[in-house]
Amino acid sequence: MSRSPEDPATSSWINRISGVMTPRFFKRLSIALGIGLVGGLIAHSLNMPLAWMMGPMLATFVASLMRVQMGIPIEFRSVILGVIGIFLGASFTPETLDQAARWPISMIAVLIYVPVVTVLVTWFYTKIARLDPATALFSATPGGLTPMVVLGAAAGGNEQEIALTQGLRVLLLVMSAPLIVLMITGVVASGHGDGDAVYMTLSEGLLTGGAALLTVLLFRKLRIPAAYMTGAMLASMILHVTGIVEGNLPDWLLAGSLLILGSAIGSRFAGVKLSFLARLAGYSIFATMVILAFTGGVAWMVSQWLDLDFIAVLLAFAPGGVAEMSLIALALNVEPSFVAFHHIVRIFEIVLLAPIMAKWFQRHMQRKNAQNNTPAR
Repeated sequence: MSRSPEDPATSSWINRISGVMTPRFFKRLSIALGIGLVGGLIAHSLNMPLAWMMGPMLATFVASLMRVQMGIPIEFRSVILGVIGIFLGASFTPETLDQAARWPISMIAVLIYVPVVTVLVTWFYTKIARLDPATALFSATPGGLTPMVVLGAAAGGNEQEIALTQGLRVLLLVMSAPLIVLMITGVVASGHGDGDAVYMTLSEGLLTGGAALLTVLLFRKLRIPAAYMTGAMLASMILHVTGIVEGNLPDWLLAGSLLILGSAIGSRFAGVKLSFLARLAGYSIFATMVILAFTGGVAWMVSQWLDLDFIAVLLAFAPGGVAEMSLIALALNVEPSFVAFHHIVRIFEIVLLAPIMAKWFQRHMQRKNAQNNTPAR
């Protein structure tokens, strides 16, 4: 039976779309992308590592501190994650699958690494930064900003502090990673991929885009984490490994994706009071240094043990965001498929464990409140 125009599900979907596409949406988006573009052009002229992400990120971050009202809505960013997924899927080849025999061991290392680094940073935020336990835990957990804020608030944490520390972690790690790679290898992450790359034809692009869209819709229905990127990446990977599609999307799409992601990271701080930022920034910087030192040590041991590229393992373990770290690997042409898969494993683990932690904190707070409200005899 076809739905009528008054069907609740249909009207709800229409209201959601129309509610997003407002003049305010386009104004804030245009300001963020405009500032990001200026930052990207300046960074590109200075030959800054990963210029089309770093430049927009720094420009929008500074503009945010100047109280400029802007933002990259999550609905818009989701489309870009799909484009990034197609890029990453194209990095898979039959040879990649042969190398993947060594991945399960490094993936197990990621599964162990995540809780260890979370405990380490939680201890720092609790004992040194003096955050309450729930805020410290969800600030330290290397997951997505939005789910950590929601679950942390449900567990009794301070959602503003969680959002700020999570946002600063991603900002600092994305800034640090290309510079660390530059210091170790002397290679500048240009953000334009492989100069000798073969590009998709129009028919291949339409086929890949259609397959990616269908897979994303399926992944969303199944509630698979990071559905936009993982679904598009799986569709692109299958098409490339089977030889149905050869080549990748054009470089300007990669540069545009970098620009939008960089602008999204920086504009997260729009409206944050400078005093509030300054209070936690020092702790976040030190926590990031701890994460980088610990990650570097773990990455070196895993790379030596499994005879893997150290830079690839470092990017795979660094908890700076699945899309951001994967894009850095793509820009450096350093095993982006390896990096992306390990970050997806990290996200899956956190998605499974974070709700359990939130429920435990809720029960703990309820018991504590009940004890405090019990009248003395």
